[in-house]
Amino acid sequence: MPHSVDPRRLAELSRELVGTLALERLPRLAAVVAPADPAADYASYRLRFRRDASGRDLVEGEVAATLHLRCERCSQTLELPVASAFTLAVVDGLDEAAQLPDAYDPLLPEEATLDPAALVEDELLLAVPAVPRHAEGACRAPRYASADQQADDEHAGAPADNKPFAVLESLKRRH
Repeated sequence: MPHSVDPRRLAELSRELVGTLALERLPRLAAVVAPADPAADYASYRLRFRRDASGRDLVEGEVAATLHLRCERCSQTLELPVASAFTLAVVDGLDEAAQLPDAYDPLLPEEATLDPAALVEDELLLAVPAVPRHAEGACRAPRYASADQQADDEHAGAPADNKPFAVLESLKRRH
């Protein structure tokens, strides 16, 4: 993958970039995903540059990867397959972006060139859920119990899951 491309020139030539990209090359994504096998972690991408009937320069893309995330419920690794398809129109400013049809998202390059790896990384970051979790019932949150709560539960003969406020009750008794 080239480090920078001119999206307008590639659209004029109707070019396509296809390949795979190691996830370790994507520093913003690396800060979000859990460490895994760098040799096996990669994203596949297809970026098609073209012009539509109105003369807009477009980037039509598809990105797919399996991301290793930390489950917020059980703190174990969660494998999340992601696939994203997008159509971006290269624009020169916010006014032009506001006039785009709903089918297009704006792409406002900071310079005349674009880093395709950053575009792939952006799409993968957008696919990461705000709170990654295993599917319902696939994991459980760890149960943390104090010695007092365990004694209270054994004394009452009921598991702590049936008494959600047992910790508060034991704290109230101690103070």
